[in-house]
Amino acid sequence: MNVQNTTYRELQNEVTESNTQLDLIFNTLPQSMALVNPNFEILRVNQNFLDLYGVKNEDVIGHKCHYACFKSHHVCTGCLVEKALTSKKTEKKIKSFPNGEICEMTAKPVLNQKGEITHILDIRTNITELVDKERELRRVQFAMNQSNDEFWLFDKNWKAVYVSNAASVNMGYDIVELKKIPLEKFNLLPRIENLVLLFEKLKKQKNVRIESVQFRKDGSTYPCEMNLSYFADHEEFVYVVVRNITNRKKRENELIESREKAEKASRLKSTFLANMSHEIRTPMNAIIGFSNLLMEEEFDDIIKNELKSEIKSNSNYLLAIITDIMEISQLESGNRVVEKQEADVKKLLKEIFKIQQAKCPGQVSFNLEVEIPAEREKIISDKNILRQLFDRLLSNAFKFTSSGAITMGCTYVKNQKAFKFWVKDSGIGIPAEHYDEIFDPFHQLNPMMKGVGIGLSICRTHAAMLDTKIQVNSEPGKGSVFSFNIGK
Repeated sequence: MNVQNTTYRELQNEVTESNTQLDLIFNTLPQSMALVNPNFEILRVNQNFLDLYGVKNEDVIGHKCHYACFKSHHVCTGCLVEKALTSKKTEKKIKSFPNGEICEMTAKPVLNQKGEITHILDIRTNITELVDKERELRRVQFAMNQSNDEFWLFDKNWKAVYVSNAASVNMGYDIVELKKIPLEKFNLLPRIENLVLLFEKLKKQKNVRIESVQFRKDGSTYPCEMNLSYFADHEEFVYVVVRNITNRKKRENELIESREKAEKASRLKSTFLANMSHEIRTPMNAIIGFSNLLMEEEFDDIIKNELKSEIKSNSNYLLAIITDIMEISQLESGNRVVEKQEADVKKLLKEIFKIQQAKCPGQVSFNLEVEIPAEREKIISDKNILRQLFDRLLSNAFKFTSSGAITMGCTYVKNQKAFKFWVKDSGIGIPAEHYDEIFDPFHQLNPMMKGVGIGLSICRTHAAMLDTKIQVNSEPGKGSVFSFNIGK
């Protein structure tokens, strides 16, 4: 064997070994790969390429790529190999294959020292799983953005790396702003928690729930519930779901307020029931005692008249107590029915005034003022409830006015298209801070005065039944005005 033959065999072995190594490299790569010459002929492919197109090695080597892959005698429309040959640059696009796989297709030109294209490396990277994950991520992100809850992702330094649309809408910042500004600018959390210790706590407990406050861009705030979770892959994060709990807090406060009112009403009712026997027995004992004196003793006419006056006074007081108890019982049971009908305002007020004149203290002047246009004298309302409203408001005025004047009246307010009724007195007056509580049942500002403390509570309920509300304007020592409006 001569030297020339030995050298040829060595070279042949080297080429075979190189081809074997190249095949090994080709088949090891996760991408589908094909080496194509400028004439579109396939020179080499790896196993992933064969699997992708469902062909054998002998079916493609030496054949045009468009024929080997698609049985087409013409270059494919938008062929990347053709584009790479023309541009001498790497060309890319995404394509879906019949088997359901999605690939990123890359045509990379191979240039010689003269800058001429000798080969095109056709690379198909299977990105099906990546696309599926991106689609799933988009679906999750879409669902998160439809929620009213805010979704946040913070790194271990509490810098926002993800913010959902709800946070932007709720707080008035755009998402880019929220990712840039520090946490303490838009949440109370750093003031109520040590963030370093909180992060370590999350690493141990995994989940923590904290109530905090979010700050809007306009300076307003809203209470929130924050559910924090520790999350780690190659880095550590805190995943936070923030829920606006304004309505929940409102309901909680309303429940607390209702409970406090109920407890207060219960205490007042207990006090009322404890005092009721005394309130009823006092006039009853006076009636029985004075009646017995009249029957058993001989008195002159002056004393008899005084006793009769006391009996009458105590009888009226006892009747008022019983009437109020029966009325509030009816109101609380819901048995009171509103019966609205047309009534003459002037006539009704004159009737009330005439009856109430006899009840006014002798040293107090009692007046009626009615300023209503002739065409506005009719009202549609429940005149019985309206009468009871005036009876109790006047009774209240008589009780707390020892001198001066008491006036009841009505005017028509054109711009409101409503009748304004009022009772004005020059009595002891009411401090402004007690305006609301005087309408609470069984409440008395002055426990030394006669009464069980339910008159004004009944008035407020009656006013509500007539679709109105009693207004109070008073000053201690200068008297009070109770008024309410009823629409035409």
